[in-house]
Amino acid sequence: MAKRVNDQNAQTLALIEEVKKQKVEIAKFERANWLTNCVFSYIENDTNKSISLHVASDLKELINIVAFLMAKSVDYNDAITMLNIEHAPKFTWCGFTVDDWVTDVKTRINKIQLSTKRKKLESLESRLSAIITPELRAKMELDAITSEMKND
Repeated sequence: MAKRVNDQNAQTLALIEEVKKQKVEIAKFERANWLTNCVFSYIENDTNKSISLHVASDLKELINIVAFLMAKSVDYNDAITMLNIEHAPKFTWCGFTVDDWVTDVKTRINKIQLSTKRKKLESLESRLSAIITPELRAKMELDAITSEMKND
C-alpha cells in the first residue's frame, strides 16, 4: 500500500512539474513583437471599419485577412507586369508589407491558441491539486521553503 502511495505521489509530482514547465513556455510566447500597427481595414486607411489584431478572435476573420492581402498583392504584381513597370514600389497595405501582416496574424492566432492551452493547464493544475496527499503537500512545502532559504 505504501509503495502504491509513493508511486502515485511521484507521478503527481512529475505531472505538477510538467504543468509548471508548460506554463513557463506559454509565458515566453505571450510577449508578442508586433510588426504592424495591428489595425487592419479592408478599405485602405479606413479606421471606421477596422479590425484590431490585438483583440480579434474569429479564426475565419483572421484567415480572410490573409487571403485578402494575398489576392491584393497578386493583383498589384499582375498590374505591374501588365504595365511593364520595372522598378515599381513594393506592395503594402496600410503602410505595411503582406509579410508583416501575415506575421502579425500568425502571432494573433498563436495567442488565441495559447489562451486555450493556458485554460487547459489551469484545469489540470486544479485537478492535480485535488489529489495531492497530505504527505506530498508537506514535502512540496518543505521543498519550497528550502528553495526560498537558498535564494536569500
